[in-house]
Amino acid sequence: MPSLSKRRRRAQLLALQLGIVLGLLSAVSVVILVFEDHRTQEVAFERVHTVAVQMASQEAVRMNLGTPGATEVITPIADLATSVSGVHYVTVADINGIRVAYPDPARIGEQVSSDHDQVREGESFRGTEIGPQGVTLRAKEPVWFNGKVVGTVSVGILQSEIRGELLEIVGDVAPWILGAAALGTVASALMAYMVRRRIYGVEPEAVAGLLQSQQALLFSVHDGVVGVDLAGRLTLVNDEARRLLGLEGDVVGARAADVLDPSLHAQLGSEAAGAEETQYVLSGERILLATRREALANGKSLGRTLTLQDRTELEATLRELKGQRSLADALSSQAHEFANRLHVLSGYLSFGVPGEAAEYLERISGAARGVDAGVLKDPALTGLVGANAASAREAGVRLLVDPESGTAPRWRADEDTLTVVGNLLSNAIEAAGDGGTVRLLVNAGMDQVSICVEDSGPGISPDEVEEIFRRGVSSKVGLGTNHGIGLALVDRVIRRRAGSVSVDTGKLGGARVRAEWTMPGNEAERIA
Repeated sequence: MPSLSKRRRRAQLLALQLGIVLGLLSAVSVVILVFEDHRTQEVAFERVHTVAVQMASQEAVRMNLGTPGATEVITPIADLATSVSGVHYVTVADINGIRVAYPDPARIGEQVSSDHDQVREGESFRGTEIGPQGVTLRAKEPVWFNGKVVGTVSVGILQSEIRGELLEIVGDVAPWILGAAALGTVASALMAYMVRRRIYGVEPEAVAGLLQSQQALLFSVHDGVVGVDLAGRLTLVNDEARRLLGLEGDVVGARAADVLDPSLHAQLGSEAAGAEETQYVLSGERILLATRREALANGKSLGRTLTLQDRTELEATLRELKGQRSLADALSSQAHEFANRLHVLSGYLSFGVPGEAAEYLERISGAARGVDAGVLKDPALTGLVGANAASAREAGVRLLVDPESGTAPRWRADEDTLTVVGNLLSNAIEAAGDGGTVRLLVNAGMDQVSICVEDSGPGISPDEVEEIFRRGVSSKVGLGTNHGIGLALVDRVIRRRAGSVSVDTGKLGGARVRAEWTMPGNEAERIA
C-alpha cells in the first residue's frame, strides 16, 4: 500500500507538470491563432484596397465608364485584375449603380447588391459585407473623371478563403506545437526524476515536515552547529553558533574563510587524520570544544558540520578548582612536614642544645622563602599566585614573586589581568619542569599594567614566537587541559586592550614573556 500511494503521488505530480506544460502551450497557441487571424484579415484588406485603387485609377476605366461600350473595354481589365491579384471578384459600376464589369457575365447590367451611395459621394469604403456568394472583405473606391465621380469599383475576397489560409498556417504550426508538447512532457518527467534524486527520494509533501523538524532540532539544542558545503560556503548556522562565534546578520551562503575564526576554518578544511577528533579551539576569547563530522547522504559527502560547546567558564572553574586542590594538597603535605620539624626542634631542646635548634630554624626558614605574594596587595591576584605556587611545588618548581612588584593602593585585578597572569604562570611552570624556577613581576599603576613572567626552561626560539601566539588548536584534548590555548588567549586579550606582548630570553635562561597595556581613562580615575 505505501508503494502504491507513492506511485500515485508521483503520477499526480507528473500530471500536474504536464497540465502546466499543455496549458501554457494551449494558451500560446490561442494567442498565435488570434494574432494570425487578425494579420491575415489585415493583409486581405490591404490586397483588396490596393486592387480597388489601381482599378479606379486605370485611364481606360475612367474614360469609358458611362459610355455605351464600357462593358467591352472594362470587363477584360477587371478579369485580368481578378486573376492576377487573387481576389474573389472585381465589380465596376456606373454612377447609377449598374454593373459594367462582374465575374458572372449574366449579371452584368444589374443593380449592385450592396450600398454604393457613400462611394458615389467620393468616399472610400473598407469593411465586411454579405454578398451573393457569402461574407466578403470589401474595398470600394470612386472612379473620377474630369473632377466628377463617374462610377465605383468594388473588390472583395471571401472570408472563407481567409479562414482557409488561417487553417493552412495552423497546419504548418501544429507539428511544432505538438513537438513542443512532447518535449515538454519528456522534460517534465526528467525534471521530476532529477528533483527526486536531489531530495534523496523524499516525497514533496514530506519536505515541509523535514524542514520544520530540522529547524526545531537545530535551533533548540544547546550546542552550536555550523554546516559547510563542498564549495566552502556556510549552509547552516544555528542561534547558539551565532552567539558563540559572535556572528551577526545573514551569513548563510557566505564563504566560511571570510566569516569563521582561522582556527575553526582550519579544522573544517583540514584533511589530517585527526581532524575529526574533538579539539579545543579559540573563537575570539572563547574557548570552544569543537567536533567535526562529514555530512553524508547515501554514502556521498555533502560537506562538513561542526558542533561547538562553550568551555570558557568551565575551563576557568577547572583552573580555579585545580589551584584549590593543589593548595589543599600542599597544605596537607606541609602539615606533616611541620609536625616532623617540631619533633626535630623538640629533640634539640630536650638535649639542651638551643644553639643547634636556632641553626635548624634558620635553615628551614630559608628553605621556605620564595613566594611572597603579599607584595601584590590585591586579594584575587594574591590567591591566584598562591594557588600556582602550590601547583609549582607539586611539580618541583620554585615560584618567586619579584620584590620589585607593586600595585597602586586602590588597584584591583580584573578578569583580563587574572587571565594573563594565570596562563603565563601555567605555561612557565610547565616549561621550567622539575627543579626549575619561575619568576613573576607585576607592576600595576594608575594608568598602566605590566606583567613579566620568566622561567628556567629551554626557552622559545625567535622563529617560534609568532607561531605560539597564533596556535589555538592542539591534539592534546581532555577536560581541564587547554594545551596551545593559553598563549593564544593571552595574545587576544592584550590585542583587545590595545597593549603589547613580547618574548625574549630572561636572566633565568629560559623564556621571558612581557605583557603591557594601558588602563582606560575612567578606570585610572577610579583607582586614583
